[in-house]
Amino acid sequence: MKGGVGSPGNYSEYNVKDCFLDSFFYSGFKSKPFKSNYILKGSTIWRTVDLENKQNKLLLSTDKKCEQISLIEIIKFGLFDKKLNAFYSDNFSEAEKTVMSSKQLSLTLSYKDSSEFVSFDSNGNETKNLVVEKRYLIAKDIVNFLIKEDWIINSYSGQLEKFIIAIAPLVRDKRTDKAVPLFWLYYSEWEGLFNAFIAKNYLSDQKITYKDVFEKNYFSSQISKEINLFDRPIKSVHRGQDSYLESEIIKEKIKNFESDLFQN
Repeated sequence: MKGGVGSPGNYSEYNVKDCFLDSFFYSGFKSKPFKSNYILKGSTIWRTVDLENKQNKLLLSTDKKCEQISLIEIIKFGLFDKKLNAFYSDNFSEAEKTVMSSKQLSLTLSYKDSSEFVSFDSNGNETKNLVVEKRYLIAKDIVNFLIKEDWIINSYSGQLEKFIIAIAPLVRDKRTDKAVPLFWLYYSEWEGLFNAFIAKNYLSDQKITYKDVFEKNYFSSQISKEINLFDRPIKSVHRGQDSYLESEIIKEKIKNFESDLFQN
């Protein structure tokens, strides 16, 4: 990495702006107004995009500059160059209380680690040296991505529709060894930037953007939480295969409700 953690201008090894399609970019919030009685039934869902999945990793966490730019590089560009917002919480009803400052973002995205290596002097005496690495987080530091969505049944068509609320990159907490969100990005603010970067298309030769990736589900994911009385994630009450099965049960429950609408 060039430069130190304290200078946001050096957040990347290369100029991310070279990959930025300025003419595709629109800033601000794009509202999606619903007609009256549009929503018959709905639920808030959190989905985990696992980067151990090979396709997910190649799509979102492999950095080959503009050929295949990693999502975290786009996010750093949005935060430092385009001054888009990030939040401590995914509860945007209190957004003014949880928005992060530039200094907080620099600290959150910084990486500091120390390692010891052994060397020998001209007399063959062993010397131990401590090396401190300072840089910004890069693709290999991101464990997963978490997507918060509203899943609704359209009262006119009876079909299930998904609307992204927010996205969070997850990193490994060294103290607890759990994957935790760095911050939350409000999707309506960020979709214009995601539309300005080309993504890898595994399904055809057609060019797609990161906005297409998210809205057309080019990734594989697993439901990790459904809004509930105790606001508990699935993994807090289910482990291993049980967690996967519970995720599938939630999807089946929503699918069954959708099909029941058309039964006499």
